[in-house]
Amino acid sequence: MKKIKVILALMFVALLLVACGESASNEPEKDNEQEDNASSEETGSREDWPDKIRFADTGVEGMEELQREFGPFKDALEEVLDIEVEFFAVTDRIIGATALEYDQVDMLLAGPSEYAQIRAVVPEAEPIIGIERSEYSAAIIVHEDSDYHTLEDIKGTSIAMKDAGSTSGHIGPSQILIEAGFDLDRDVDIKLLDGARIEAFKNHEVDVLATGIKDYHQIVEEDGEGKYRLLVEGPPLPNDVFVVGPNLPADFVKAVQEAILENQNKIIESITITGENDKYLEARFVEAQDSDYDSMREAYRVLGLELE
Repeated sequence: MKKIKVILALMFVALLLVACGESASNEPEKDNEQEDNASSEETGSREDWPDKIRFADTGVEGMEELQREFGPFKDALEEVLDIEVEFFAVTDRIIGATALEYDQVDMLLAGPSEYAQIRAVVPEAEPIIGIERSEYSAAIIVHEDSDYHTLEDIKGTSIAMKDAGSTSGHIGPSQILIEAGFDLDRDVDIKLLDGARIEAFKNHEVDVLATGIKDYHQIVEEDGEGKYRLLVEGPPLPNDVFVVGPNLPADFVKAVQEAILENQNKIIESITITGENDKYLEARFVEAQDSDYDSMREAYRVLGLELE
């Protein structure tokens, strides 16, 4: 009986040693399995990334114009992101929002006014990079030899503005007038002349020019001091912004944002090198948030315009 107990005890010890050995030998396999899973997850997330980004600028109409103004930018973005960039041409400011809504474009460069419209149409659209521009505000300009010295003086006049929805050439100046108590339908005659607005003002076809402050500096540089008077300059306007669609993976969007911010000097240079985007000279990239554009939404509300 004693022998049997000893044998059983030895067998129990042997089993324990075998079990411990199996447990120890399994542990490295478990670590390797965890590493493989982590690697697989990381690879899997990148597998969701698109093969290319479709890009549009809401302020540039037509493919030829887009290629001329943003060709170097396309090349720089492809190099920085290591991904193909494909142009998507728009025909007006509103088309960009529709294209994003129907997944025809992945990234838009939009003005503050256009962004407010885009977000109203595509609530999941995400602003990722703002372009902080120097001298970005609306201005009310008159001829120096005119009798207009205050905003009140320009009631009853004709005013040249840019095109409907332009941040600095329509929404901004209109907001200045409304906050000064103007009824835009009765107190002034607004003419949306787009590219012809400056010449119309210079030729006295209209009494007042309402546009971006840079236009004021431009006409003073062209014609000299003493010809034009800056009646009012509005507050700084929100930044232009890169917006991405809701169908892009979140980790991809984050990688794009980081890459653009880290390489901003190179990318800004690629935008301005064509000479078509001087408004971005001395600009810088900053992170963007939807709340940055609340003032645009308020401007639309004040103007009684629908965001759609």
